[in-house]
Amino acid sequence: MRISVLGELKAEDGECIFTPHATKPRQLIALLALNANRVVSNEILIEELWHDAAVPQSAIATLQTYIFQLRMGLTYTPGCAGDRGKARERLITKPFGYQLRLGDDEFDVSEFKARISRASEAGEAGRHTKAIEYYSACIRMFRGPALIGLHTGPVLQAHARQLEELLLSVHEARVRHLLLIGRFSEAISDLSPLTVRHPLHEGLHVQMIRALSRSGRRSESLKIYQDIRRRLIDEVGIEPSVALQGAQREALCIECHAS
Repeated sequence: MRISVLGELKAEDGECIFTPHATKPRQLIALLALNANRVVSNEILIEELWHDAAVPQSAIATLQTYIFQLRMGLTYTPGCAGDRGKARERLITKPFGYQLRLGDDEFDVSEFKARISRASEAGEAGRHTKAIEYYSACIRMFRGPALIGLHTGPVLQAHARQLEELLLSVHEARVRHLLLIGRFSEAISDLSPLTVRHPLHEGLHVQMIRALSRSGRRSESLKIYQDIRRRLIDEVGIEPSVALQGAQREALCIECHAS
């Protein structure tokens, strides 16, 4: 069995697809998967499912119906082979909540985080090329924005934001290793769309300034600094961080040495 949320929601077991079609069961299985092997309280599940409407008096009974529907979907997967007992062992009723049991290889987010750990270990060992390969594999796991196409309430929205932030940190880590081994053009290519999507993200702009200046494109790097400095002052009311100012000084220093 495998559940995927790094993109469109998918729940499948081999060739058997058991992704729910209805809105609330889709939210429910996504939220249970994102809390795999942990109990999710009825309170949190109800907050997610009825965030945009008055909570009905029948909420608990309706939630139980959705759980029953998910278990029926699980029952007829190859892994359960029609055995309702096995389905109940997968999706467990607990006091005041529910728990979905998944192995690390059965959920794409668990695999994503495990790959990040391997990439980090490679980087710490100075194996920069291998770290880049691992981080690249992490990035390829996203088939689009996390939970795309899924109606989400406040709980799932928070999870989606966390995953997007984690993906962004993976991009930053990959570029950091590209810079360390002098692959400046590749770093610039990766950073260009990211700095457009995140115009106030100082870390990305630090990396872009360094990649440009170290590749000999110093005037462009200084323009990047001036542009983000103006945006930070105009939109946030702050001066650039110490890291950004340091990247600018590095570019200026390179320019002075070059002249």
